[in-house]
Amino acid sequence: MSDEESRAARISRRLRMLPLYATFRVARVLAAVVPGSRQWHPTRPGLWQRGISVLIPERGTPDLLAESLAAAIDATRVLTEPSQIVVLVNGEPRTSYTSLISRWPEVEWQFFAEPLGFNGAIEAGLQSVRHDWVYLLNSDMRLAPDAIERLLPYRSATVFGLTSQIFFTDPTRRREETGWSDFRVAGFNLEMFEREPELEGLARGNLYPGGGSSLLRTDVLRRFIRGSRGYAPFYYEDAEWGVRAWSEGMECWFVPSSHAWHHHRGTVRRYWSAPEIERIFRRNELQFRLCHHWAAALNDRAAVAQLSPEPAATQRELTAPRVMFEMARRRYSAHRLKQRGSDFDLVRDQFRSLPVNSTEQKPRVLLVTPFAIFPPAHGGARRIGEIGRGLTEHAEVLLLSDEASLYGHDSHRYFLPYRSVHLVSGRGDRLGEPPLTLRSRVERHAYARMRAELRRLIAVHKPDIVQLEHMELAALVEERHAGEKWVLTLHDVYLDGGEADAWQNEMLARFDALIVCSEEDAALLSHSRVVLVPNGGVDRLDEYSPSRDGPRVLFMGPFRYEPNRRGILTFLRGGWLKVREEFPDATLTILGGPESAGAQRSEPLLAGPGVTLISQFVDPAPYLADATLTLNPQTEIRGSALKVIESLLAGRCCITTAEGARGFTRAGLNGLVIAGDIPAIADAIVELAHNTGKRHGLELPAAGAIDALTWRGSAARQLDLYRLLMERA
Repeated sequence: MSDEESRAARISRRLRMLPLYATFRVARVLAAVVPGSRQWHPTRPGLWQRGISVLIPERGTPDLLAESLAAAIDATRVLTEPSQIVVLVNGEPRTSYTSLISRWPEVEWQFFAEPLGFNGAIEAGLQSVRHDWVYLLNSDMRLAPDAIERLLPYRSATVFGLTSQIFFTDPTRRREETGWSDFRVAGFNLEMFEREPELEGLARGNLYPGGGSSLLRTDVLRRFIRGSRGYAPFYYEDAEWGVRAWSEGMECWFVPSSHAWHHHRGTVRRYWSAPEIERIFRRNELQFRLCHHWAAALNDRAAVAQLSPEPAATQRELTAPRVMFEMARRRYSAHRLKQRGSDFDLVRDQFRSLPVNSTEQKPRVLLVTPFAIFPPAHGGARRIGEIGRGLTEHAEVLLLSDEASLYGHDSHRYFLPYRSVHLVSGRGDRLGEPPLTLRSRVERHAYARMRAELRRLIAVHKPDIVQLEHMELAALVEERHAGEKWVLTLHDVYLDGGEADAWQNEMLARFDALIVCSEEDAALLSHSRVVLVPNGGVDRLDEYSPSRDGPRVLFMGPFRYEPNRRGILTFLRGGWLKVREEFPDATLTILGGPESAGAQRSEPLLAGPGVTLISQFVDPAPYLADATLTLNPQTEIRGSALKVIESLLAGRCCITTAEGARGFTRAGLNGLVIAGDIPAIADAIVELAHNTGKRHGLELPAAGAIDALTWRGSAARQLDLYRLLMERA
């Protein structure tokens, strides 16, 4: 080809791409100028009637279909709801299925002489579907007898798709197909893949429901199927459905306890050549990328340029007017989604436990925390987790938490009582940066992704109560949506008479109620509704045995909270030597948590005689049982110290400063021993270590003081507040 002919070809190609570029530009401009882009307006399919349809699109595999049908019939027979099974045969003669028709006359058979493709076969089959939920089943898939039954409890007005876990019938085959779908973006490229399931007890957020093993809302699928015709004849249709569902505020879940087995025989390879299959796959992957604009580098010009090296057939198909229009619509939605601060990286970090049927009318609570709380490595996490668990007995609680990367596999068991758990990350903390002011911390914690997920959960799940934990999240009240009531738990009240008080009070006034941990903190607030919900503890008094002589001293003070570190170092400098002089074998165990790792190198006192620093999260119960008594050498605390009540409800005296006793001085707790200052703590330790009878006499609280100081009692107070707010709504 001459240079002139090459130049003409380039110009012709650019002219052919010009309408596509124009539609992309229009989509971008419209998304920018249409008002209300930050708000979610979710699609709510609403209630449904009982009943399950099974739809099997089939072409040319009657041998596998027989096994699939037998298993599907078994799976519907165990249901307590009406059911139907529809088989849509396309591109194959009826005579190939004569024996199957006579064997299963109760099955509804449809035949189309022409091949319809995956999307077309489902669209045609949906015309015969009678029920509000339809299970799409590949003809080479075999269901477990309870596969559909295990999906049914997860249905709700907010759910579009529920996907079974897939296993290969050949156990030696590598599991690249599981049903739990996800994606990666690298430059312009997009890779769709399926994750290895981690556990069976929790459903997980699923990018899209696989079209061969999923239960879907029929009316929504009918709408989505029309919009995915451009992906014919196969590949990426179900990915399009899932992304549209999440974009419209519906959810898709992977339910690993529902099982299906796949023969994995490639039907498409029997009817299309390998090069054509590769071209169609590449075309649909490109179409999906252009529609949803996940790659940051894929601006309008770069997006259109992606078509340049593609075959003429691909260029012609993707620049057809109907396809361009659909791509522009999807791209417009993608721009709007980004303006809301949302992205699909959040999908995999969503968890849902098995719903429990109940006739009780329960309030729906959205609980929001700025820190990872499971396993509970510090007092604030322990409070949120314990009260949250108590709330779940009488409320539907959704948990939204920052610091997603800090939740490991050992966290998952804590999720089970919650209706669902949603994790985000990306706050922007930097290692080694200097401490931020309170106002800067509040601004940082209310970052775009956290705001976007909060808005989505409010719009989709319509909670009665939105409860924020810690002052650091207070700015999220700016996302107040409609009729829900907003509550803020102040683990610490930072009002001190300084310049920062004015903006704090302005922020706090926007909440319907404030929760505090101590009477001392309540006295600092001028809000019209301040509720005291004290820190509680686990009542271990049924397992009480009198403390042994020692002394064995315990400090439960995670170094994540700076006053804990400063307090114990002050005690080590001024009091611990006095205890060791009196009791040379005395031991001090410090539960410093992961943040204390390596602290002995910079603070040799932490490695001194008799001192043991535990630098990991541990259950405090065995340490409390082994302790003679505990201490709390804090001087800078707001709120109240959880370690105090934990010690007293385990039958161990706690020697504390007056500041450390905040919230418990009027609780009638005999074992709470208040010293004048940190050095005086040593004198109290020596006295109680010598006087075994006195110590044992103080260890058991008065019977009437216990119930109000347990976590169950704290949760009950919080529920009472919710009921009051909802009655006044």
